Amino acid sequence: MRLYPAAGLKIRDPITPAVTPAGGVEVPDRNGLPTSFYWQRRLRAGDVTKTPPTAAPAASQPAATEPKAAEAATPQPVPATPAAATPAEQVHA
Repeated sequence: MRLYPAAGLKIRDPITPAVTPAGGVEVPDRNGLPTSFYWQRRLRAGDVTKTPPTAAPAASQPAATEPKAAEAATPQPVPATPAAATPAEQVHA
């Protein structure tokens, strides 16, 4: 049975302290459950899954998240300050 770490988690192997790779780790199983209590606990807790991870769409399309050069150069309008909050009116009389 191959177990994969859940998204964003780094799971260590109980025998060797090596981090489990994203490609998963092969563990012995019986009747659809790992034979090791460690891997059974990780599976129940949701730290590992039986399904392989899907590719992140953000990594395949980095240009879509970056602003265009023309948009970055355009100055953004400054929000107007309400008249009641101007410093001149806050002066004590």
